[in-house]
Amino acid sequence: KPTFTFLNIVDEQNMKIRFKKRINLNKYDKFNYSFYDKVQQGFLKLAKKKNNYLIIDSNKNNIEENYQIIINKVKKLI
Repeated sequence: KPTFTFLNIVDEQNMKIRFKKRINLNKYDKFNYSFYDKVQQGFLKLAKKKNNYLIIDSNKNNIEENYQIIINKVKKLI
């Protein structure tokens, strides 16, 4: 079992923008947004019940900011 989980959440609009930037899409990238939303909601429920999750709102941050958030938390954990 993981001792800590980073949960990056993203809305439909930003997800579509990110998919357009990818060179290659995999089979999961082609699913309907409702699938991703259901999965994301399930993980959010888990994250709110446990203290070993960090929810990162990827809609508000760019990739570099998310990277720094994760690195800073990893440094605190180790």
